[in-house]
Amino acid sequence: MKYLRNQILLLSVLLLFSVTSLWAATNERSYKQIRESYIALLGSSQAQRQRHNWLKVIARLETFSASVQAGSRKDDAEFLLGRTWQGLSRASGRSDDARKAIRVYEALAKKFPGSNLADDALIFAAEIALETFSDQSAVYNYYLQVTTDLPPGDMLAEAQSRLKRLATVSPTLSAPARQAKQPAAKSGQLTKIRIWSSPEYTRIVLDLSSRVDFDPHQLKGEEPRIYVDLRETQLSRNIREKQQVKDGIVSQIRSSNLDHSRVRVVLDLTTEGEYQAFRLENPDRVVIDVRKPTDSSRKTAEAKSRSAAGQDSIAGILNEVPKSSPPLLHVPQHNESDGINLIVVDAGHGGKDPGAVGHNNTREKDVTLQMARKLAVALRKGLGCKVLLTRSDDRFLPLKSRTAYANKVGADLFISLHANASTNRKAYGLETYYLNLSKNNQAAEVAARENGTSLEEVSNLEAILFDLMANAKINESSRLAAEIQQAMVRHLKPRFSRIKDLGVRQGPFHVLLGATMPSVLVEAAFISNRREEKRLKTGIYQEKVAQAIVRGIKQYSATVERVARK
Repeated sequence: MKYLRNQILLLSVLLLFSVTSLWAATNERSYKQIRESYIALLGSSQAQRQRHNWLKVIARLETFSASVQAGSRKDDAEFLLGRTWQGLSRASGRSDDARKAIRVYEALAKKFPGSNLADDALIFAAEIALETFSDQSAVYNYYLQVTTDLPPGDMLAEAQSRLKRLATVSPTLSAPARQAKQPAAKSGQLTKIRIWSSPEYTRIVLDLSSRVDFDPHQLKGEEPRIYVDLRETQLSRNIREKQQVKDGIVSQIRSSNLDHSRVRVVLDLTTEGEYQAFRLENPDRVVIDVRKPTDSSRKTAEAKSRSAAGQDSIAGILNEVPKSSPPLLHVPQHNESDGINLIVVDAGHGGKDPGAVGHNNTREKDVTLQMARKLAVALRKGLGCKVLLTRSDDRFLPLKSRTAYANKVGADLFISLHANASTNRKAYGLETYYLNLSKNNQAAEVAARENGTSLEEVSNLEAILFDLMANAKINESSRLAAEIQQAMVRHLKPRFSRIKDLGVRQGPFHVLLGATMPSVLVEAAFISNRREEKRLKTGIYQEKVAQAIVRGIKQYSATVERVARK
């Protein structure tokens, strides 16, 4: 009897082992099939443009992950799920897709800290936080988790290196990025005021014990100052009433309890300047950046001051404390009489985004960077204006960050350089685009390619453009596009054979969306055409395109009478 029981027990163990092995084999096979589908999707640029292709892979991964236990490729599946959401976010340009990728990566690191994929997941989360949301505080936290919360892995050295670089670029991040949660209190406390000065701006960091609401204000006039009211906050005893700065921008900082529930921090300025105030978390703090006024903004301020003299009511309005908080990002307003003082030149694509690739493996990102550098030199020489590049090397930049940069620096014009592509290898010519609804299928296809989206997504984007028409510089952009297109055709035809004028077109381009200045997208030639691909690689063609664009901008300036008078 005992022998029989032992035999039954042995058979049960063997059966359980066989079933477990069968499940494991089945899981392995299912995971590999899904992974093959993911790899096939990455291998087809056409398939990547269709959102449903990404969602199919995501659905399969979610079903697989929910049906298996830990250790049965579950961490691999969730990591691949994060990669798929991340890939979709790049194809769609949607921030919601990027947030989903981050959430998957965070969950993986939390559930499987011992997995060799946990550190990779946090590194990818940091990349998304930087590329899509420009959130350096979150980036710092992800790298810190790799170095402190996870077992040492193959990404440890990389995370440590990136932490050091971040601390160098932004000193406010060099403090511990995370602190133990403090007990909930009725009010927060201003615990420390830190100051970091540079020749161009002063950064004031208000360290807080917890998250608090704040109201920034600016007072102009003979004694300019910025003050920030921290609500439901108390002043720590170690905060001095006055702190001398005297760095040429901020003269001193004054702090006091405004009443029983508010703290006021006042920055006395040496001269009126532009500022932005924003909140950072983990730890909680409010950052105030005060910049020196540029020459153009100083002249504008002086002109306003002169016009206000003798008009007490207007002067009072200019110096009045605003009732509501200013926007966190100061966007300079363009004065029609200021002239063209600053142009931002954007080299299309870059980094992990090569753009279109020619028959001889010429990459659009390389050609556009070379043209951008030559255009910057030509503009400085031909117009005597300041020129900034969105990228000066081979790096990836999200499309929306390019016009955001132009807005932030107060550019007067935004020129985005590209090389065209078509499935028809015989297609060739020059064309210039400005932001508007696409009027034909060809324009929509170009927009879809440059946006990295599908034609369906272009239609969705056009729907929201109706709400932006009132703010867009569409008329000025169309004039600028026309002058540049005409100048390129006139300037290049005598020097190169078979220059084809494809005209001025309009379309919903992500890279132009949100620009507060006249902006255009130049397609300098077809990289998919062998003759034009060879042309695009030559320095002489790049220089001639640059010279033509300068001529077009000069003509545009004369037309709208905005040439800067020195």
